[in-house]
Amino acid sequence: MASHASAEQDRRLLEALRTGPTTTIEAAIGLDIVHPPSTIRRLRKYGHNIVTHWTYQATESGRPPHRVAKYVLLQEAA
Repeated sequence: MASHASAEQDRRLLEALRTGPTTTIEAAIGLDIVHPPSTIRRLRKYGHNIVTHWTYQATESGRPPHRVAKYVLLQEAA
């Protein structure tokens, strides 16, 4: 079971961002991040340059897509 400690959530999300863009839905469901925007806010506070792009993503088949944030890591903190 994944840890819900802030530091562990930060680590999981940063690791995912290193491989490419990640949406709030992907972070919440796939990475077990409790509140992805808070995790992104902490990572930015630590000096990581992360931009937000808005996109639409479906959560269940047959339901309309949701407007969600897609986070892109431009540069890691020094």
